Amino acid sequence: MKKLLVIFLVLFELGAAQAAQQRSGGGGRGNRDPRESPPTVGRDDPQAGLEASEAKAAEAEKAGRLDEAAASYIRAAQAARAARQPQKAIDYAMKAYDLAERAKNPFLQASAALNAAFGLRNVNQKLKAGEWLEKGAAAAKAIEPPPRRYFMESKFYRELGLDLLRDGEAKKAIQYISQARQAEEQRLAAFKKMRRPPSPQAIPMTQHALVRTLHHLGIAYDRAGDTDEAIKSFEAGLRLIRESGFKTATSAAIYQALGELYLKQRDFPRALENLTTALTIAERNRQEGIIQVVGAEIGEIYLQSKNTPEAIRYYKKAIDSIESTRSLLENEEYRTAFFEGKRRTYTGLLLAHLQAKDLAAAFDTNERARSRAFLDILGSRVELARGPLLDEERRLRAAIAGVQARLARGNDDEEDVDEEETESDEAAFTSDLDAAQKTYDDFIARIKKDHREQASLMSVEPLTLKQVQELMEPGTTMLEYFVTTRAVLLWVVEKDRLRFASVPFDRVELVKKIAELRRSVADPAEKEAFRVAAADLYRALVAPALPFIRGKQLVIVPHDALHYIPFQALLSPAGRYLIQDYPIYYLSSASLMQFTHAKQKGAAERALILGNPALGDPAYDLRFAEREAKEIARIVPKSEVYVEADATKPRAVLLSPDFNVLHFAVHAELDENDPIGSALLLAPQSKDDGRLKVGEIFALNLQAGLVVLSACETGLGKLSNGDELIGLTRAFIYAGTPSVVTTLWKVNDRASYELMRLFYEALKTSKKAEALRQAQLETMKQFPEPFYWAAYQLTGEP
Repeated sequence: MKKLLVIFLVLFELGAAQAAQQRSGGGGRGNRDPRESPPTVGRDDPQAGLEASEAKAAEAEKAGRLDEAAASYIRAAQAARAARQPQKAIDYAMKAYDLAERAKNPFLQASAALNAAFGLRNVNQKLKAGEWLEKGAAAAKAIEPPPRRYFMESKFYRELGLDLLRDGEAKKAIQYISQARQAEEQRLAAFKKMRRPPSPQAIPMTQHALVRTLHHLGIAYDRAGDTDEAIKSFEAGLRLIRESGFKTATSAAIYQALGELYLKQRDFPRALENLTTALTIAERNRQEGIIQVVGAEIGEIYLQSKNTPEAIRYYKKAIDSIESTRSLLENEEYRTAFFEGKRRTYTGLLLAHLQAKDLAAAFDTNERARSRAFLDILGSRVELARGPLLDEERRLRAAIAGVQARLARGNDDEEDVDEEETESDEAAFTSDLDAAQKTYDDFIARIKKDHREQASLMSVEPLTLKQVQELMEPGTTMLEYFVTTRAVLLWVVEKDRLRFASVPFDRVELVKKIAELRRSVADPAEKEAFRVAAADLYRALVAPALPFIRGKQLVIVPHDALHYIPFQALLSPAGRYLIQDYPIYYLSSASLMQFTHAKQKGAAERALILGNPALGDPAYDLRFAEREAKEIARIVPKSEVYVEADATKPRAVLLSPDFNVLHFAVHAELDENDPIGSALLLAPQSKDDGRLKVGEIFALNLQAGLVVLSACETGLGKLSNGDELIGLTRAFIYAGTPSVVTTLWKVNDRASYELMRLFYEALKTSKKAEALRQAQLETMKQFPEPFYWAAYQLTGEP
């Protein structure tokens, strides 16, 4: 009897009987797979649960109660995972396995092996995790009675199959997932032979598991190229849902998968039917991931069929879902694919507005896309000056995410739905989600009143075209670009009018042309190659705007790979560089003007100058940087200069709020894969490595009207979306400065000295954009090739 009690407790922890907790007032609302759920003991405090389980396990082990000790160590392993103590989680699961093996208890052996596999997965030990899954599957074969054996076998076969599916071994995955399906069907058949099943939840929980297995099996068949079998598996899952009459969030995922299969076959009516059903279920269950993907897919179908109003409606559904959440995705491995899907959705809505000939709405969507993309760059990893607000925002977002996860858990490949969600459960979850969302919306509304820029780093807060035009100065023309797969879109915006052009230019070819421009600019032997590339890009990107430009200066808002182009060096058919015709400055989005305008400062009176920091490697020495620093100090009164070992990060952080010009003649490392991890390289000191990261720059409290990053080594290895360039300039603007001068490549040390000297002299009588233009034109006389002067560009206020 005692052994049966122990087994029951483990089943409870594995998610087979949590309804008992509900009936006894425990407050649980359905089971979760042990991978993701903290143990019942200390569910709200994993550390307390861990300590309690450790004590019970040690006591039982000391007393020789092996079954009880094994069960307690399994609970301790689960609690350790929840408490983010991966080594303990692995150790306790393996200890539980040894004790269960000594007790000759195959069920506990299998349970322990499953937890060991989950623990090993969490530390990226995939091969060892697979070995423990195999070991657990072997132990499960000895479990009696058969329904319990089938229960555990199905778990192991499914996990083994999903591992293979993740590794791209779809055909092998089919074998294992099919075995999981067989075990679950055998379990259901065994229950039907009984007078009554062991618990009211036994049959529905097995049906839920079988539906999920059929979903996984369909995906495996699809990836193996067997569309017919994939459709059969998906339809079998839907048939089981209809026959059994239960509700499961997995149904939305299955309808989505079927719709996407028909979409690949270009069977648009059936694709639309299934995707629309998936969206309806997902909206009811608040499954945001499905809403975002399926809404965009339906929008794409209507866009292709020229049904523009419906395309806009469904794209907006997807974008409303995207914009209701701030990304907390921190794993860089998944960033690109995850964010790329969002970019495609915004592009779809933008194209739909253009199809409707609504240029203003298309411009507004462009700005929304930039705002969303920047939130995704930030993730949750930036130290902001208004830290307490960020902490509160994270807490409220986590509360929403927690409810969403419980409500839509059946859509996560990493979970099992082990128990039927009742309608009252679903209603309670929906009520919880509404309450959590309202609390968050009220918080954002409060922040907008007092900290609008802070709010822009938490939610999508772009300006409309009308608001942008209200902020523009007469005599300024804005060229705002948006790169799609097949074309470059261009809005020419002035205070009182809007014009638009679409330039056919395949993105792959565009990136090649930009790469050629950047490669040839630094090679004296490639002058002609540079001129060809500069002329081609001028013809594609500038010439279409020329008939509409009335302004005396240009503000350029690049997009995607266009961030890497020195527009000032693009070459007209008359052989003139663009900088010879216009002062030029840049913005990462037009909406940024609302913040840069508010931060305008007075004249440059005090400069903090850090140059040629001692990095411990002669290859990093900037010989002219010290001379540059001293020359700027001569031009700008009341300056302080720190070079070599004195040019440290602590000094920069401590002194930067006291100066109205910050000048860094230092190297920088910009990271395309982790933009917020990009850094300025200052002299290391003691335990400090000298890296002033973008995420830390956000936390500075600057009073400077200008920040200059001179002689920077960008370290750009590829042309991506320009996120690392946006992140660096946006960090300084958020920290308090309205204008930032940066370089697009490692500039020549001597030319940098000359250009900076001229720039600061010109600042005495000219605005920043015009001062930079004059410095570039003068430098051009001594160093005519663009490599020496074209890298410099001004972002922010002109």
